[in-house]
Amino acid sequence: MIFFNHLFAEYRRKQALKKLTESSAIKSYLSHSLPKGNELIKELEFLVLDFETTGLNAMDDQIISMGYTVIKSLHVMPTTSTHILINPNKQLTEDNVGIHQLTDDELKKGVSLSHAMNVLLAEMTDRVVIVHFDAIEKGFINQACRALYQMRSLPMIMIDTLKIEQLKIRQTHGTIKPDGLRLYALREKYHLPRYKAHNAMQDAIATAELFLAQIDYTGSVNSLKLKDLI
Repeated sequence: MIFFNHLFAEYRRKQALKKLTESSAIKSYLSHSLPKGNELIKELEFLVLDFETTGLNAMDDQIISMGYTVIKSLHVMPTTSTHILINPNKQLTEDNVGIHQLTDDELKKGVSLSHAMNVLLAEMTDRVVIVHFDAIEKGFINQACRALYQMRSLPMIMIDTLKIEQLKIRQTHGTIKPDGLRLYALREKYHLPRYKAHNAMQDAIATAELFLAQIDYTGSVNSLKLKDLI
């Protein structure tokens, strides 16, 4: 199944590339092959990504901040950690501000979604994307691609740390506690420290550290392949 999923993603990448004529960030991204399932985890680079959004519906809500960091040689690269504010061009509700602590004045100074996607596509190139709960990032990335590039969905390889944990629990016949798969609950499970700050970059770093703890737990880091995690 993984083999065919990769083949389909590569097919979609090549087909989408054929439709682009002018040089652009999306064309540059699509010009590179996607990472293959039989590649060793220790030899891959990963972009660990987190979005803050105005809601959970990618069709109606907007990305208001993006945070990411890079894992290379199974180490988080601190100098790559980045936080970008994105102007949604609409006023936030009190609920939004309460959750993300981002105000309208702060976001007015943010970049456009187009600029943010240009940055993101450059960072995603030749890398596997890691997130926690992929429905959010995958949904909002694809919606941005529809709006900006008239592309239904972006060919990409994405690992979900939540799904890694679900698989582990099924294999060990364990039980899932309420809220037990939340990012900070899993960090506690792997004896990782709790971060005081809460923003997209901090959550991306938190996810990166969780991912490294999860693969270390397997005891087979040197032989683990990408297909074992997707």
